[in-house]
Amino acid sequence: MTILAGRNDTKFSQKVRNLTSHDTLTSRGLATKETGRNKPFRITDTGRELYLRHTDSLVTLTDFSLDDSAEGLIELAQDNDIEIIDDRIVREGELRTRTVEYRTRSSELRNAAIERYSQGGRLNCRACHFEFARAYPGIGDGFIHIHHLKPVSFMRGEAINLSEALTNVRPLCANCHQMVHTERPPLSIAYLRSITRVSYIYT
Repeated sequence: MTILAGRNDTKFSQKVRNLTSHDTLTSRGLATKETGRNKPFRITDTGRELYLRHTDSLVTLTDFSLDDSAEGLIELAQDNDIEIIDDRIVREGELRTRTVEYRTRSSELRNAAIERYSQGGRLNCRACHFEFARAYPGIGDGFIHIHHLKPVSFMRGEAINLSEALTNVRPLCANCHQMVHTERPPLSIAYLRSITRVSYIYT
């Protein structure tokens, strides 16, 4: 968002203009446009699907302060658990010391989210409806992953009201939580729900 040297605009504004001047939206099949100046774009089915895949992230970006440091958007890279020595040998279990930085999660928020999203004592995944307590009687009670709609990597440890924080989280099973994070920005829960093909029968 910094004004470029020798210009009166920014890299961001150039990218926005290029959506029209380079026909980016139409060439990628995301929208169609009538010929003529100031004619409107019309979203295609492909564009609509892309929007649904990233709804949560798009909503987050509308509230995101663009002048924040980009460093906050970069998640800490994780080392591989397996070290490849050659094509036939792997080494596991070696003791090493590792110093890392990580972003904290609030246990108070997690507990409040479990209480809020439990219904009749049952807590299920908001994407596929999996219930740990029913799948694993006795050991699955209260177990769930808490997904942040606004990624934790966007946050700076600021203090916010618990009720406000609850609006940014949803319960997901481990599988669905992993799937929404297969892309950056994360997939929306609505999109994941629309493509999942699993069902559960509990005995």
